[in-house]
Amino acid sequence: MGRAMQPRDMPATYGLLALLAVIFLAEGGLAGQPSTFRLVQMGGQVNGYILLGGQWWRLLTAMFLHFNWLHILLNGWSLYVMGQIVEPVLGTRKFLFVYLVGGLFGGLVSLAFYPLNVLMVGASGAIFGLLGATAVIALHAAGPSRGYLLRWLLSILVLNLGFDFTMPGIGVWDHVGGLIGGFLATYVVYASTRGRTAVAYSAGGAYVVLAAFLIAYAQRLAG
Repeated sequence: MGRAMQPRDMPATYGLLALLAVIFLAEGGLAGQPSTFRLVQMGGQVNGYILLGGQWWRLLTAMFLHFNWLHILLNGWSLYVMGQIVEPVLGTRKFLFVYLVGGLFGGLVSLAFYPLNVLMVGASGAIFGLLGATAVIALHAAGPSRGYLLRWLLSILVLNLGFDFTMPGIGVWDHVGGLIGGFLATYVVYASTRGRTAVAYSAGGAYVVLAAFLIAYAQRLAG
């Protein structure tokens, strides 16, 4: 029988959960639903501010903000579940790399496919990056582990995509981008540690090329 996961087994997961909770309280989350003004002020993703105002840092800060209690609880639960799977396999530093790089790619896809004046916040793009990581891990798993991982993938995918249609400002494109970005980022770290440098370089190159294309496409539309 396997040992239950302890906080020391996934420090990044617990650290991110604590950070998200603190930031939500700073948003004014105790009141239930932070104001749109407050979310924009704290760094929510508004494509017009990024493309026309050069505020590229919003692609990162938006990943740590949430609309309300339901939003942060769903993302927090998803992060906890995915953290138990991904962080022990990749290790803390690589887990954080995949989380952030996947989330940033989700923001870039949203930058290319949403209007300039839409406010977008949430950790779900980064969490979908962990789903992409789980897909890579499942592809390399053997025996019953593969089925277990695929079941978790399906359950969280269904829950998050269902939430897309009930909460304004949470975009499907962010999730699609996070999934792709996390998949590629995981192949970079997963393949490099196994001596498959060609695969790692290919995944990293694909990420950079796609990111450059998304930025150029978004700038062209905005210009």
